[in-house]
Amino acid sequence: MLKRIYFDIETGPRPEAELHAMMPEFKAPANYSDPIKIAAVVTEKRNEWLEKAALCATTGTVLAIGLRCDGKNIIFGSGDEAQDLRGFWAQVEKAARDGSVMVGFNIERFDLPFLVRRSWVLEVPVPMGVYAGRYLNHHVFADIYTEWQCGNRESTISLKRLAEFLGCGTKDDTGKMFSTVWVTDRKAALAYLENDLVLTNAVADKILGPWPPVAALPTFNAPTAQPAQPARRTRKAKEAEPPANTPAEEAAVPSAPVIETTGVPSSAPATTEEEEDY
Repeated sequence: MLKRIYFDIETGPRPEAELHAMMPEFKAPANYSDPIKIAAVVTEKRNEWLEKAALCATTGTVLAIGLRCDGKNIIFGSGDEAQDLRGFWAQVEKAARDGSVMVGFNIERFDLPFLVRRSWVLEVPVPMGVYAGRYLNHHVFADIYTEWQCGNRESTISLKRLAEFLGCGTKDDTGKMFSTVWVTDRKAALAYLENDLVLTNAVADKILGPWPPVAALPTFNAPTAQPAQPARRTRKAKEAEPPANTPAEEAAVPSAPVIETTGVPSSAPATTEEEEDY
């Protein structure tokens, strides 16, 4: 049975010792001479880098992956990142076989690239066909963030703002410190993730419509460029053209001989150059 499977991930920074080993060197602007101000700028830049570590696959890790289907939630959060990734990709492969759709918010730019890259470094097999070049496989995945953009890539919005706008609920700011809450209050962290799944479910139903779809527009083909019109001939060009043959002269021109072929019915369509190339 075709289904929508909603999913979301929560990430955190890699261990502090690993981060310090890969941390770049931060410097203050060249025109700074006060040691105190220099130290303050360097500290600020270092803290900003550490705060964003959870948002990059090279400096972050997957803490939990949540899935929701038919009103029930499944959480992969064993503490073994590779094991959780294997469990998620198994769900993706099953969805692809069943003709179901994996739905998320901003999954094209964040969730899926993060999951794929972490899988690469942990040597977890990634199903073929998640991406086709730089394009997401829209037969298996649906991103309600890009649906909201309506083709305008400059239009941005958070899940919280979108859910509130559509009357689907709201969320708190636990996500900003999820990795800390994951350690200190696992129950609260799981509740935050499950609420994200509920919001994703509700927003998708608003934007994508009921499931399975009840109607669809005909396939849309973008308009193609019109062929260029031939340039208008000037009077001088017309006068320079050789005179046309008279009917008597045309009749005097011998016609080309017809070469008969065997084994090809006369009604067979001619093969075009494009068909031969294909």
